[in-house]
Amino acid sequence: MTTSGSYDFTGYQVLVVGGTRGEGHTIASSFAECGASVTVTGTMILRSLYESDLSAFDYESVNLARQESIDHLAGTVNHIDVLVLAASCNLPYGLPPGERAFVAEATRSGLLGPTFLTTRLRLKLGQSPALGGGCVVNTGAVTSWLQLAATPEAAQRELVESTARAGDNWAGLGVRVNSVLQAQRSVLPRQYAPGSTASGGSRAAGGTMVRTAQPRVGDAVADATLFLASSAAARITGQTLRIS
Repeated sequence: MTTSGSYDFTGYQVLVVGGTRGEGHTIASSFAECGASVTVTGTMILRSLYESDLSAFDYESVNLARQESIDHLAGTVNHIDVLVLAASCNLPYGLPPGERAFVAEATRSGLLGPTFLTTRLRLKLGQSPALGGGCVVNTGAVTSWLQLAATPEAAQRELVESTARAGDNWAGLGVRVNSVLQAQRSVLPRQYAPGSTASGGSRAAGGTMVRTAQPRVGDAVADATLFLASSAAARITGQTLRIS
């Protein structure tokens, strides 16, 4: 359950890249519940091909591994206040090594993927009248693009560093850039892991384990994303929030 009711995004135009399922869909739904006009993107041509309910959103198809597809999406955007990047990298199975290497290098160079789309929308984000200017929020899905040429740990470090650089470089353009990352799970064996309170349960009389409701990680990421896009975070840029 998100805290979306705490925010008012009436009049905001929000684009959630990868908002057709999972974490991205949770984020898109939270913005819509707060009054925003939300567009989600997916890789399929038609929204009807998705199992998720997309009726609350506008829909655009985009392939972030194709420059012409990114250009087309950017051309459809007339006004934007918030850009959320929640699309994982899903290259076609059996892609030749040479083409995969090309996509990896182009992504690292900012010529493909989430970074290229953000750059293409930079000027339009800078025209947002929202307090603090236009807002970009990267989610952990962005690291999957960086993992084309790096380890998961290195990809997370690179996202943190690039977020800080973009926060500095784009501040003068009226655009804030921040990220939300899920903290890596503990790899300790179960018997050495933290006690029962960390697992969402508590012991009642008679030794019975009673499960208490715990927020899903996707909800926590959505809450953090809404906060970073809100007027409460109008002076925050270049930062990475880690969600446990």
